[in-house]
Amino acid sequence: MLICDGCLVLHRDGEIAYCSEELDGKSCAGYDMPHLAGVMACRVTPRGTRCRHCDEVMRIRLITAPDFVPDGLRTAIN
Repeated sequence: MLICDGCLVLHRDGEIAYCSEELDGKSCAGYDMPHLAGVMACRVTPRGTRCRHCDEVMRIRLITAPDFVPDGLRTAIN
């Protein structure tokens, strides 16, 4: 079975960002193959600037998120 030595990095919405092997100038065995170093979220990678894709996903998610109402608190809306 073919396996990649790198780590598969995912954006916050689950879309594949890249494989760490690609950043090191090597080739990835394929995004659909197992990755020896596992899977990591894009937002925690120490590779420099923030990810614009993840920032946009979170902006949309926060805008469309329902208001938080603690348990037991009743309002006219809920």
